[in-house]
Amino acid sequence: MKPDKIQTNNRNIGLDALRIISMIMVLTLHYLGKGGLLERNNTSEIYNIIYWMLEALSIVAVNCFVLISGYFLCKSEFKLKKFLKLWGEVIFYSIIIYVIFVIIGIEKISISNLVRIIFPVITNQYWFVTSYLMLYLISPFLNKLINALNREEYKKLLIIILIPFCLLSILPMEMSLDKTGGYGIIWFVCLYLVAAYIRNYKTKFTKTRNYFFFFFSFSIVILVAIIGIQQICQILNISDKSDKMISYNNPIVFLSSVSLFLTFLNLKVHDGILQKVIKFVAPLTFAVYIIHEHFAVNKVLYTNILHVEQCYNNNLGILICITSIFLVFLVCIAIEFLRRLVFDCVVKIWKKQKKQLNT
Repeated sequence: MKPDKIQTNNRNIGLDALRIISMIMVLTLHYLGKGGLLERNNTSEIYNIIYWMLEALSIVAVNCFVLISGYFLCKSEFKLKKFLKLWGEVIFYSIIIYVIFVIIGIEKISISNLVRIIFPVITNQYWFVTSYLMLYLISPFLNKLINALNREEYKKLLIIILIPFCLLSILPMEMSLDKTGGYGIIWFVCLYLVAAYIRNYKTKFTKTRNYFFFFFSFSIVILVAIIGIQQICQILNISDKSDKMISYNNPIVFLSSVSLFLTFLNLKVHDGILQKVIKFVAPLTFAVYIIHEHFAVNKVLYTNILHVEQCYNNNLGILICITSIFLVFLVCIAIEFLRRLVFDCVVKIWKKQKKQLNT
């Protein structure tokens, strides 16, 4: 979930804040899902509802990242340097983390693992990065399409793509043309076009709190639908069918995502210290995803390190959950900050040495 480089003069501080919150939401989704907290046999009814509420609130995270990217990329040019820099950052963490885990004895060297760490993007180790890089590659062509359409044509295009790739996904039968549930380039393109439309044709928006109200309301609808479907499936003694409600291309999730995006698009941050914190943290958030989603880290993070099982039917489970998520976030941010610091020092030393050799 790659943040663009922050520029004080033309960046939207609200969207940078949303980028931070969205990454915390991603951590929440992974903690709940991979930690097993959404399994009813692990938690009581009341905790099950609370954890699913966190899921409903956080499920918009990936959509928001893509909306943010589309909002900025539709007005920017493709830069190969940026593409390679992102790719290189992924490979760096992929290899370094694996080497560390091999040294401490958690991972073993194998041909399959070597292929995975050297080619993490091609082998889809980080599905979001794979889809994002593809979206970035085709963004110049999408922008040409966008610029060639007038407003009415653009509206028709959005209707045409959102019906088969979003609206039909909620139906019980398989009528959606996107079978990935939004985990791929098809849905990313849809979100890109929506974000570009918002930027190109936005009129006077209503107050920020109204959009947040919509976001929260849609989250409640998602929660009620999930619990309701689970109850019905349990009564009918059939497999759980509630997964559709947390698909990224579910129309309610889509509306919730757009609502949260518009909330932060209009958000004004006047506190100087908070602005500095947001500007400092936002560019570091991409590494949070790369570090905690590394396949080697995934094997031990939720069991051996965070011990998510402590949250099962625990009165302090919610507190443990939230604390753990923020700790992972802060640790990953610190690691990325140190990496950038070291890289900057190495570059400065290299440039200095190069300058001395040339004189």
